[in-house]
Amino acid sequence: MSDRRQRAWRYAPLALAAILAAISLGARIAFRGVVTSDLEIFVLRWYAKFQQMGIGVGLGKDFYNYSPPYMYLVALSTLTSGFLSAVTAIKLISTAFDIYAAFMMYKIVRLRFPQGYRAHLAAAVLFAAPTVVANTAIWGQADSTYLAFLLTCLYFVLVGRQWPALLFFSISFAFKPQAVFLLPLLVVLALRRMVPWITFVLIPAVYALAAWPAVALGRTWLEIVETYLSRPSAGKALTHNAASAYVFAPQSAISVLAGPGILLAVLAVLAWVVFTWRRTERTDRSAILLLALISVTLTPFVLPNMHDRYFYPADALSIALAFYLPELWFIPILFQLISGLSYSIYLMSASADNLILAAAVNLITLMMLLAKQATLSRGSGPPVAQEPLKT
Repeated sequence: MSDRRQRAWRYAPLALAAILAAISLGARIAFRGVVTSDLEIFVLRWYAKFQQMGIGVGLGKDFYNYSPPYMYLVALSTLTSGFLSAVTAIKLISTAFDIYAAFMMYKIVRLRFPQGYRAHLAAAVLFAAPTVVANTAIWGQADSTYLAFLLTCLYFVLVGRQWPALLFFSISFAFKPQAVFLLPLLVVLALRRMVPWITFVLIPAVYALAAWPAVALGRTWLEIVETYLSRPSAGKALTHNAASAYVFAPQSAISVLAGPGILLAVLAVLAWVVFTWRRTERTDRSAILLLALISVTLTPFVLPNMHDRYFYPADALSIALAFYLPELWFIPILFQLISGLSYSIYLMSASADNLILAAAVNLITLMMLLAKQATLSRGSGPPVAQEPLKT
């Protein structure tokens, strides 16, 4: 290969990353004025309340049903009302966390490829992923907030720094309870003595600290806890367009299946935790990323009452895994298909049949990931702490 071709091949990932970043930025600008019913009914009304009451008074009232950390950002965004529309200001919050999440994706993949530009490409792929763009730029959702901190948690896990890992997991959990989908992995690592059990005290401590300003301004601790616990269970149903196992069950059976479904889900996740603890020997970075992806996929797949956006962490972690294990290059594509089909029902009024296809693909994908994990139990690799830390 000539020197010119070698240089071109070397810079190809960087060029592709720049193209993807430009396209995704263009999409975000194009969709900046789109208002969904979720935005109109919830966040825009909260924004208006903060404008009307003022930030301090508004944060002390009980009109919002999101956890305080995100509401602090929404309240502060009203300060831009003189030069930004409410919709743009709200979407910019999530876009900022998209950028943060992309940076953490860069850091994670940089551990695997300290030279070259593949880490830049990984960051751009996340930033430009269709479901990430749709979630932030079209839907105006806040899932990128907790995802960014989850990726930070995972980065510190991969470099063997346990306290920062649990700190950022706790921050993620303080933003949205869906961060709990990564908890099974952390329990496995604690059982393997890679994460001290004492670090888990950070979870309630950080949430209490994050909620304290709202309480100081007038909310009660009971209101904060009730608001937080009510988010995952809002609008009881076996599935809210989530590509979970309950797509295949009659939705009219919620009174029969909801309670037992939670118990079965807990048992299924515990079985995976025990199997992983006892049988999966490898603890290198590739293995941990695979286990992390299984954790955030299996948990919402077996739980009832899940929403369409709850596989958002899986969309992201599948990208990181594909860079670590190139033979799994198709896994991120499958997750984009799964979440894309789920999103289409709300965003595009698509047929509910899309959800059946999404759930079937999700089941197949999960089985492939579990099969890949089974191969880890027949091999071994150096633990994270023994790997060179390439930052």
